[in-house]
Amino acid sequence: MKQILHEYATVLRDRTVRLLLAAAAVSVLGDSAAMVALVLRAHASERGPWAVSVLLLAFALPVVLTMGPAGALADRADPRRVLVATALVQTGAALGLAVVSGVVATVVLVLVLQTAFALGHPTWSAIVPRLVPPGGAGRVVALQQSLRGVAGPAGAAVGGVLVQWHGPSTALVLDALTFLGLAAVALTLPRAARPRPRPGGAARRWTASILPGDGLRELRTDRVLLVLVLSLLPMIVALESVNVAEVFLVRDVLGASAAQYGLAEAVTGGSAVLGAVLGGSLTRRASRTRAVLGGVGLLGLVQVGQGLAPGLLVYLVLGAGLGLVLGLVNALVVALVLDELAADHRGSVLALVGGLSRAASALALVAGGVVSAVAGPRTLYVVAGVTGVLVALVAAWLVHRSMDRGSTARVSTDAVAATTLEA
Repeated sequence: MKQILHEYATVLRDRTVRLLLAAAAVSVLGDSAAMVALVLRAHASERGPWAVSVLLLAFALPVVLTMGPAGALADRADPRRVLVATALVQTGAALGLAVVSGVVATVVLVLVLQTAFALGHPTWSAIVPRLVPPGGAGRVVALQQSLRGVAGPAGAAVGGVLVQWHGPSTALVLDALTFLGLAAVALTLPRAARPRPRPGGAARRWTASILPGDGLRELRTDRVLLVLVLSLLPMIVALESVNVAEVFLVRDVLGASAAQYGLAEAVTGGSAVLGAVLGGSLTRRASRTRAVLGGVGLLGLVQVGQGLAPGLLVYLVLGAGLGLVLGLVNALVVALVLDELAADHRGSVLALVGGLSRAASALALVAGGVVSAVAGPRTLYVVAGVTGVLVALVAAWLVHRSMDRGSTARVSTDAVAATTLEA
């Protein structure tokens, strides 16, 4: 334990790293408060699960459609310019969301907000590993996930209280202020955080493709990691399909208030902190892979339990277990995928994985909306959970089959790195 704490302290010696981690955590707090406010606004519109589906789809689509340019920007562009510009756009979009209330205007502004997020997030995630010593990337991932685990639930709880007492606009103004903080911190980035220039005018071709080709080519150099990433996509569909029905299960079926809905989000996110820390203690490739696959299977079982929960207390306890395993899986996926791949392509890899994950999330919203509208939120949770367990079993078979074939040869020899994956 003493050695682990020493390694965490080592990566925190750099002042810029501390500022970036703190600013990102504060921004996550604001984002969580804003998400709770927007979901509750969609719930109050009385348009059913489809209103929530459209809202969440607006959060997902920009990340899918811009993953090519976002990855290229992260690997090639001046991070200060990218981060300041995207943070200011997000500030304006969040202030706009605080003013408007219509469904159409809300969706349009969310699209603007998330487009800026999609273009800036891979750059945020790629910067910190450039500033830490080689080998410190896994600890950075765990720290980032831990801070998100603290800030996310805190923001969800704050958002629920603000909506109940003052309405959704206050939570959205709070989110706008956190983006201004991100812009200010981005201006402090040192020259060392800038990516190395690419030959052949690569910077001029950053809009050439929707898919980040560099990240795709790098991921294909390791068959086990490729199979693992592709296997995670159907898992995401099963896991996130319940997002559409969560507010209806918690509020309408279990009878929770707006503040209690925020508390439910906070409990799940809070337990993810411990999961992320546990993930940082695993350093071997095989143990990380087994933990990810086993964790996803457990997530499915917990979802079944939440769908059958007789009351809010049981739901909250299971939510704590869900967050613990989810924090572990998130930290390990990032560390496992990006610790094994070349440092020059970390932004493209992150954008690729994030974009594919959001595409799976978008499909999950459609599937979840259909099942919830037809059969109700409890049935959706049970169906999603059972599906997640089955997918985890198939994924484990595919990954171990690839490992048995011994097809993990590396093409690239520069294996420094890592970064963070969004949700």
